[in-house]
Amino acid sequence: MIKKQYTGAARRARNIIWNAAGRYDFDPPFMAFFANGHPDQYFNMVAGLVDKWLDMAKLWDFFLSYEGDRRADEFDDYLWLGLENCVYEKELPERPILAQLRRERGELFFVEQQQMSRQQMEYQSMPVFTQQEYRWATACGRRPPLLTPREKRIAQALRFSGELDTDGVLEAMRGFLLDFFRFTPGPDTVKRHKATPLARLLFKHEHKRRDRLLVRAGTGEGDHEKARQQRHAGLGRHVGPGPEDAAYIEAVFGRASLTEHELRILENELCVGDDGLCRLWVTKGETADTQDKDALEVRESAARQEKRNEAFCAEHAAMIEGSVRALATRIETVFSSYLRHLPEPARAGRIRPEAAWRLPVLNDAMVFLKNGEETDPEICVDLLLDASQSRMHSQEVLSAEGFIIAKSLQKLHIPVRVCAFRSIRSYTVLEILKDWRQPDCRGLRRYFAGGWNRDGLAIETLGRLDDDEAIRGKTRLMLVLTDGSPNDSTPLPTNGLLLEREYEGEAAVRSAQEAVRRLRAQGLRIGAVFHGNTSHLENVHRIYGHAYVRIQKANQLAQGVSDLLLMLLREIRTD
Repeated sequence: MIKKQYTGAARRARNIIWNAAGRYDFDPPFMAFFANGHPDQYFNMVAGLVDKWLDMAKLWDFFLSYEGDRRADEFDDYLWLGLENCVYEKELPERPILAQLRRERGELFFVEQQQMSRQQMEYQSMPVFTQQEYRWATACGRRPPLLTPREKRIAQALRFSGELDTDGVLEAMRGFLLDFFRFTPGPDTVKRHKATPLARLLFKHEHKRRDRLLVRAGTGEGDHEKARQQRHAGLGRHVGPGPEDAAYIEAVFGRASLTEHELRILENELCVGDDGLCRLWVTKGETADTQDKDALEVRESAARQEKRNEAFCAEHAAMIEGSVRALATRIETVFSSYLRHLPEPARAGRIRPEAAWRLPVLNDAMVFLKNGEETDPEICVDLLLDASQSRMHSQEVLSAEGFIIAKSLQKLHIPVRVCAFRSIRSYTVLEILKDWRQPDCRGLRRYFAGGWNRDGLAIETLGRLDDDEAIRGKTRLMLVLTDGSPNDSTPLPTNGLLLEREYEGEAAVRSAQEAVRRLRAQGLRIGAVFHGNTSHLENVHRIYGHAYVRIQKANQLAQGVSDLLLMLLREIRTD
């Protein structure tokens, strides 16, 4: 008999479930984990109470009946909210402390909500999140979110009564899926799943993960204390993007700013090795008409975020302007030896031989040159913003911080380009928010978060986009605003093995580290502005060496960025 092996986190979750169930002779089909990989004590207890009060075997058969559907994970999260209410009402008379545990779990939800900017999250199902927020706000006495009429009906339907037995719960679950999703689980669903297991696997490469991971057993363990490897859907043979994926990318992010020939050249050189299954897309956001509903929904969401970014900047205009002045002053001091003052005509200074004749002949004394006020920087700066889903709760702040950095450099006539990067459907997308020659930084208002982040490929791609007269002959610096956790749904190539390795954890960090090393060998200076959890600080150090600063508060931006630029300039002097 082959015994299932559990990691430390999974063992703790299993023990919580066993204790609540009152028996220790079964493998739990579900386990609950927080985003950092720690077991969710309350929901694991709920899982155990479900086994205590209901027939878990029948419920598990029901969960399996829709496993082949692309919304399976979403259905799981909804139905477990219903089961939580059912077993809570059943157990409360025997265990009054459960009311306090439920309130504490509610408060913990809102603590976790403030920490959702880590890349260990994938996409978020906002309808599910709304129901979770409503449930936990109600449980701990907070003001619940405003719900639409449909959302109110869903919330009411998910209050499965404690008086229901197993058959009653199953009937409630079937009714819920039918009423709100027009979905009826049945033998056909199981047949589809058994016949095409790869279909669900491929879909889950880009499926959703929530702040609280109630997962089918074996997919939620963490790698070490306070850190969690993002769990991908599973391992299998990867199918590359097709024409429909390219059309979707163009519909969402805009036409490619490079020709197809130029993109193929980049892909032939960069989409190799660890990135051999990837494609590239570089765009300035010039969108075209589309009928793709999913793409239109994303574009509408991005437009709403742009308005929120604009409102944030308007509300904090004085703070932003002050930060620009402070950072510009610091940068000017740091770059003083790299700013060459352009000469201008004068009555004294270095004589211009070609104009010397004008002095005796025309009595024109303006035949000399002196250093003028205008400067010509010998430096240019690329600013690369992580725009993956992990930045969802920091979008306005990151848009403003990018604006402050770019505007400060621009005030000193230092060429600056700003790009956002994300990965989706095997495409790593570089969105140019401000190009070298653009006179203003308003394009940064278009910043929005969504997708994955393949840091190494994005950095190398930006490093190759240097064919512009505005930066020729200048020393290039690149600043990456990152959370230090590269993670992508497109796996690493097999190298002859049967299964791919996921682009996550150690492998992803190593891949990004190698990309930075290659660019540095070519003379590009790269540093990181780290916005993220302490658990990822080691990743940042491995990828960027000592060339990084950590920003935790807005008032640290000027000091941190100027310190980072000084580090990079010292590297240049050392070489």
